[in-house]
Amino acid sequence: MAGALGIVLLLFAIYIVPIVPGVPRTQAELKFSVLDTVGDPLVCTGWGMPNPPFTPDTEYPRIVANLPTYLAIIRHERLPPTPLTHEDVVAVYRAWLKLNAVQLRWRNGYYEFELFPGPSPSEQLRNAILGKVDLAGRVYDVHDGADFGACPICLISTTPIATPDGSLPVSRIAVGMHVWSLDASGHRIDVEVARVVVRIDAPGSELIHLTLADGRELTASAPHRLADGRTLGSLRIGDTVDGTHVVAVQAVPDIDGRTYDFLPSSETGEYWAGGVLLQSTMHG
Repeated sequence: MAGALGIVLLLFAIYIVPIVPGVPRTQAELKFSVLDTVGDPLVCTGWGMPNPPFTPDTEYPRIVANLPTYLAIIRHERLPPTPLTHEDVVAVYRAWLKLNAVQLRWRNGYYEFELFPGPSPSEQLRNAILGKVDLAGRVYDVHDGADFGACPICLISTTPIATPDGSLPVSRIAVGMHVWSLDASGHRIDVEVARVVVRIDAPGSELIHLTLADGRELTASAPHRLADGRTLGSLRIGDTVDGTHVVAVQAVPDIDGRTYDFLPSSETGEYWAGGVLLQSTMHG
């Protein structure tokens, strides 16, 4: 009984101590200070796609495992440090996504922060918001950055693209180069690249890592479409892609912070990435 009471008192102390003036804030609390000052960030995640693994309930244990962040969330959202209802878990997950969308870089005695302002439409480019936050949570020097970005809609830099000269990473594809595509009759054709795009992705973005039964793998944004029109984020284990089955669909962090795409000069706008036939995001 005494042990249980001690745990309760410890949780209560951890819950209230960081809000005492003069006590340095955790990174999560500093991020909330930023959000309370500049507004909600752009959140890019696979959640909302018809894929059961990307839900608040499945992510909740990972959030709780980071106790300082979890306690900062329940304080900010005014939730009790006790077992939560499903609605409370959803609130925690939404707050966690917002925290992930704020990037902090330590300088000499303060943090620089960066985020892209939300909310949707997520595909719309917008200026980054930059500023500083000190260890007491004071936010200052807030201004627009030079970079434009949005949620990722393309491929990671190392994605192999099929070309007449062999496989090349998408980051090396340039206007005027030749790639394999399909014509309207489904025949493979050699075409020039008409356009390329490199997008700076909002902090905290997630991508989809697809694994097929024959060993092919692809990492790209959830909205990127297969040649048949389905998005990567809509796929489930057991679905058929290019004549084989999906064996894994995972949400992975967007480590590079940049995604790439190009437009083949063909009627279909299709190309092979990682051996999977995709449609360019710029087609049509």
